[in-house]
Formats: sequence, C-alpha cells, structure tokens
Amino acid sequence: MKTLITILIAAMLLVVASPVIAENKVGISYTDSYRWHGFGVFGDDYIHPGISTQIGGIDIGAVSHIRDIDDLEYWDTSVGYTLPIDGLNLRAGYNYLIFPGIDIQELSATVSLPGTIAPRYTIAHVIPDEGDAGQFHVIGADVALGDPDAISAVLGCDVTYNDGVFEIEDWTHAAAGLTVNVPLGENVAIQPGVFYQHTFEPEALGCDESEVWYAITLSYQF
Repeated sequence: MKTLITILIAAMLLVVASPVIAENKVGISYTDSYRWHGFGVFGDDYIHPGISTQIGGIDIGAVSHIRDIDDLEYWDTSVGYTLPIDGLNLRAGYNYLIFPGIDIQELSATVSLPGTIAPRYTIAHVIPDEGDAGQFHVIGADVALGDPDAISAVLGCDVTYNDGVFEIEDWTHAAAGLTVNVPLGENVAIQPGVFYQHTFEPEALGCDESEVWYAITLSYQF
C-alpha cells in the first residue's frame, strides 16, 4: 500500500512539473466486466468503478474490484506518460495490480502512429510477486470515426501473444471495442463502449471462448 501511495504522489508531482502537450481531463468510469490481458480475474458478481486523470501527456488511473466490503483491497493503479516524437506517439506505463492471491507489477511501452487509422504495438513486462516473469505482445489498431468535437467514436481491435506469463506461450485472444463520445455540454462528455473478446485458450485464461461486456465513462475536459 505504501508503495502505491508513493507512486501516485510522485506521478502527481510530475504532472505539476510537466509541460502541457495534450488535452487535460478527468473522468469516472464503470465496467460490468474486467479483463487483464484477456484473463477473467474476477467473477460476474464484482463491480469495477474507476477514476482517471490526464494532464500534459501524463495519465493516472485506479480501478476497484468490489463484491463486498472485504474486497476493497482488490484494485489496480496505473501511471503513464505519452510523448509525440518524429511522427510517432510513444507511451511508457507502470501498473500495480492487486488481484486475489497475487500482486503484479507491469512495465509497458507502446508505440503508435497518429491519424484516423492508428496502428499500435505494446510490449508489457509482467512481474508477479509469486511465479516467473513474462511478457505480453499486443498488436492492434484504432480507427477514429466522426467529428471529435461532436458525436464521434473509436473502433479498436488487437491480438495478444503471451510470452511466459503464468507459463503460457501462445496467442491467447483477440479483442475489439467500440467507444462513442457524446458531448453533454461545455467540456463534459459521456463515453459508452461495448467490447468483445474471442479467446483461443479459454481454460488458461479463465473465461468463456466468446464474451461481450460494456463500459461507460463520464469525463470533464479543462
């Protein structure tokens, strides 16, 4: 817990010191199902509220996984920094995840091309507190639809290769999602989304072969 608090405080100080290179916004979110690189970590009886902020290219987020009061210990935090360099968007990220029976640290790097069609590649190095470390390789693309200043949408899809996390070495799943941005007024918007996952290894990931879930975010831009 002290480690997480230290990470968040350091990230907030970095936000204050960072030059503004992107839009600034805060948001609250909810999803009826939770997937971590395809793994079905929590059951259908959990709820997953979250909060996030993005300032000057730095994003900070936290998601809780709650079924009853004893489950308040299950949550994850994330800190990331995105920087455009020579026509590319580069993002470095750090996640600390608290799941039932295991804590996980995750270091990631993503490179993507900006534009209406934005291909991307992510490598994530995963360090569980028990068991061997491994990597995820995620190849995907995002397609922007509509006017970003009005009602718009983003269609994303990707496929993941698990390189040693929990002793799996295989292509595990493919996923797709559609998120719609609906302005509600000055600087306020709501973003409902629907997501689909096709799992090549359902037993290894602890989920069904085909799953659909939804999420919704309320954001304020400043």
